[in-house]
Order: sequence, then C-alpha cells, then structure tokens
Amino acid sequence: MDNQEKTQPKAKKEVLDILDYQQSLREVRENISRLGKRSIFVVSADQYVRELIKGYFATLEIPADHYRISGSSTIFLSSLKQNPDAVDLLICHLRTADSSISSPTGLQLMQMTKDILLNSGSQKNIPVLIMEKEFDKKDIVSAIKAGASSVLLLPASPLMLGNKIVNSLGKPPSSSTNADEVYALLLLGNKLRGQGLFDQAIGAYNKALAMGGEKVDILNEKANAYLMMGDLESAITAFKRVTEIEANFPRAYQGLGDAYGQLGNFQEAKKNYLKVIEFEPQNVLVYHSAGSLCQEEEDFAAARSFFLKGIELNPKFAKNHLALAKNYELEGKPNEALKVYQNAIAQNPTLSILHINAGEFCLKHEMNVQAEEIFGKAIGLNEEHLHLYNRLGLALRKQGKYDQAIANYAKGIKINGTDANLRYNMAKALYMKGDEEKALEMILSAIKLDPGLKNALEADQEMSKLFEKYPGKFADL
Repeated sequence: MDNQEKTQPKAKKEVLDILDYQQSLREVRENISRLGKRSIFVVSADQYVRELIKGYFATLEIPADHYRISGSSTIFLSSLKQNPDAVDLLICHLRTADSSISSPTGLQLMQMTKDILLNSGSQKNIPVLIMEKEFDKKDIVSAIKAGASSVLLLPASPLMLGNKIVNSLGKPPSSSTNADEVYALLLLGNKLRGQGLFDQAIGAYNKALAMGGEKVDILNEKANAYLMMGDLESAITAFKRVTEIEANFPRAYQGLGDAYGQLGNFQEAKKNYLKVIEFEPQNVLVYHSAGSLCQEEEDFAAARSFFLKGIELNPKFAKNHLALAKNYELEGKPNEALKVYQNAIAQNPTLSILHINAGEFCLKHEMNVQAEEIFGKAIGLNEEHLHLYNRLGLALRKQGKYDQAIANYAKGIKINGTDANLRYNMAKALYMKGDEEKALEMILSAIKLDPGLKNALEADQEMSKLFEKYPGKFADL
C-alpha cells in the first residue's frame, strides 16, 4: 500500500469529524435559540478571556443584546440590585472575579448574588458557570459545593461552552411545591429576623429545615438569628453544625468568630477568623474583626498587621483605617494616627465619616490647625451638615479665631435655627471675643430651646460668669 492509500482513511476521518462538529454546533445553536431571550452576564478581569468568550458567543450565534461582558463585578452586582430579573446566568472566575483591588472571589460573588436575591424577595435562582485556565480537584469540588452549575476549562470550544449554557439554562425551574414552601419560609425567617422578631424567625427556619432537610444556607441563617438575639451558645452550636455538614463554608466560621469574640474567647474567635481568611484571603471585613480582637488584648502589633492587610486589599473600606488610627492612638502615637487619618481621607475624599472622626481626633489631641483643615474640607463636601459647622467653630475658637468661629456657627444656625448647641457654642465664641451683650442674648435663646443647657452654663468655668453677673436674666428659665 503506497502513502497515498494510507492517508485517504485519515483524511476521510478528519472530514467526518468536521461534519460531526458542524452538526453538533447546529444542534446546540438551536437549543440555545429555543431558550428565548436569556440574559448572560460574564465577569472577567482578563481581556483575553473577555474577547475569547465574545468570540464563542458569536460562533454560537447568541445575539449581542442577550449577553453582557464586563471586567467589573461591581457593575454586575449593581445591575442585579436594580433588577434581579436582569440576569439569567452568571459566568465568572473561581479565584478573583475582576481586577479591582477589592475584588471578591468567584465563590464570594456567588454568595453575594444569593444574598441580593434573598433580600429582594426574588424567587429566582441564577445558575453560575465557573471558568478558569486551570483547575485542581479541590477547586472543582469547592465550586460545585458552593452551588456552581458547572465549570469550564479555558480555552474551551464554542460547542463545549454552548452545551454548558444549555445545561445551566435549559433546566426548567423547580416546580416542587415543597421546594417553593421551603424557600418562602427562608425569606420569611430573614424578614422576621430583620425586624428583630428572632424567636419567630427561628421558628420559620426550623419549619424550612424540617421540610427541606439540613441545608447549610438555612442553618447558617438560623445561626445568625441566634447571634443577633445574643444567644451566643445556640449560635455557636448552629454554626458548628453547618461546618460539620460543609467544611468549606466560610460564613459559618465568620459567625463562629463573631460569637466567640462576644463571649470573650479571643483564642477561638481568632482561630475561626483565620479559617475564613484561609478560604477568602480578600475578606477585608474579617481582617478588621481579627485586628479588633488583637486590639482588645492590647496586642497592638498583631492588630496593626491585620488592619494594614485589610487596607492593602481595599483602601476604600473605612473601618480598617479607623481601627488602625485608633490602634496608634492606644499605643500613644497620635502623630502616626493622624497620618492614617490623612491617608484614609486621601483614599476616600468624599467619605464624611472619615472627616468627622479625624477632626474629632484632632480636637481631642489639641491639633486644632489640622482639625480646622479637615472640618473645612468636609463642609466643602456637605454644606448642610450642622455638626461640621459646630466642630469647625470649636477648632477655630480654640485658636482664638473668634470671628471665623462665629461666622461658621451663624451658617449652621441659618440651616437650623432651633439647634440649641450651635447657639450655646456661638455664645461662648462671642463671650471670649468680648462681646458680652450678644453672648448673653445668644445663651438665653439656647437655654429657651434646651433648658438642660442651664446646668451646662453653671458648670462652664468661663461662661458661668454670665450667670453670676446677670442672675435675673436666667431666673425664669
């Protein structure tokens, strides 16, 4: 047999393979088209992956208005919050969902999706297709246990992706009355818990568990109800039961950390927080919780390392900045604390809570020039914030800048003329300036609005002189 005769069967097989592939592709296109308009949302930080998926969709003839591809998980979550029915399938990575510094993992994104649907009262379940360029067995098990409908190894083929889309979307939603009742009870439990009706909420969760079995999602919600009502021992028992059923359930370990922390068992609390970090190394909230425990134990070095890691992961999460500043303050390092506040404001220039805390810190430590600067910038962001005018006035008054202090108090009073504290502080600035007559007029108006300020006046070392000098003016107040 010559070479030509040998190559003919091989060529014939290749032709048949191509024809089979084309036939399979036609079938999957038809199956996708039968699904109707189903909205697919793809989240990937990798531009190559985004272009790859877009090309697959084109091959599968999925119309452009049937999908959205984004590099931001925040856009996906925002879209879902606005309209839970706007997404029918989520495709994302297992490890890091997007390129932002505070990006959740794919598993976290799945949980956030469930939480949004639960909070909205939606009966919908959004299947999730996890994609990665490489998987190990543990990855696949974790993804499936977390609720992923399937996994996709990249680069794949349009046919493989199409089949996974059909398998994820083609299954009709459960029509089981029992399943619907279980889900309704879960929603009811969450609603009751949110209203503080903890016993009733736990009753709803128990009914759901009795009907649907020991599902970790329901058990964890029940454990959170115990935690919120202060029954810490029952919360710990419930969270532990979750981990017995599903060892890779970070929310349960986080709940255990919170419960043990409230009991004062810091060793167990930290152990569970570290377990969460093992599963979710980008969970900035847990870094804050772990750091706060160390801070309570006065292990300031350990606390500092947790807060710094949290800030590194997400400089927009204000709690870690505030906790780190407090840490330095407790260490007796106010200048270092001020640097943290300044860095936090630079990272989050529009966040009023940072300006307020930083300004109060400066007033406490007699850093009045810095307080003036911080409160001044804050007012530039929110000109209707009464508290800011009050505190800026105090910073100015402490520097002897009485006219500027009075001007700021006046701006606050213009916004709300019935604020007695603003009037009291303005009276003090007027008195210290030497304008005794106007100070008396202003203090009288403040006490009329809030009679309790009469006691404050008597206790005030400077302003009490007005009370002593004009006793008749205060007799009827």
